Amino acid sequence: MAKVEEMVEELADWIEADVIAEHICDELKEQGINPTLEDAKTVWLDVLENELCEAIRSSIRAKF
Repeated sequence: MAKVEEMVEELADWIEADVIAEHICDELKEQGINPTLEDAKTVWLDVLENELCEAIRSSIRAKF
C-alpha cells in the first residue's frame, strides 16, 4: 500500500493547481463574469462534485 500512497503524493506534486486556477478564471472572464475567489471556488467544487470522477473514468476507459 505504501507504493500507492507514494504514487499519490508524486501525482499530487505533479498536478499543477495554478493551471487549473488560471483556466477557471479565464473561463469566467470569457463568460463575461468578473472572477472572484468565491466564484472560482464554486466552479471548482462543482467540477469536483459533478464532473471530475466521470471525466477520469471516461479517460481511463478510452486510454486503457
